[in-house]
Amino acid sequence: MRMSTRIALLSVAVLLAFAPAALAQVQHEIALTRAEIQTERQAIVAENLPLTEEQAKSFWPLYRTYRGELAALGDRYVKVIENYAKTYETMTDVDAQAMLDELFAIGKEELKIKTSWIPKFSKVLPGKAVARFYQIENKLDAIVRVELAAAIPLVQHGGK
Repeated sequence: MRMSTRIALLSVAVLLAFAPAALAQVQHEIALTRAEIQTERQAIVAENLPLTEEQAKSFWPLYRTYRGELAALGDRYVKVIENYAKTYETMTDVDAQAMLDELFAIGKEELKIKTSWIPKFSKVLPGKAVARFYQIENKLDAIVRVELAAAIPLVQHGGK
């Protein structure tokens, strides 16, 4: 399955979270789809980031550790989506503010992690390769975010 298909499946799972479905099943579907996207993501990076054999030996273990750190943020993001789905009909201003606070905290942590890894990747790859890697990562992140944004309904506005 192509990454776009997997992302579409993730979007469907997210939409299901807003329906009165069994939350455990939705969580299972999201977890499986995230794992599949990660596998496909590594293949896309490999396909678009030409590395020498020596560079690859050093880069891929770093990459897996890097993605592991970001996966923890993905877990937090999934929790935000799940909480949003649970409170979608009854969300208060306090709930909305808490959701925003967590989303921005996740964004800050993501930037911190990505920035902290630049020197680590720069030790094993030349600068242009590191820049290309981050471009690939940013494009993949954008694809996932667009799909999720399309699947997640806007907060209901009370008109006040």
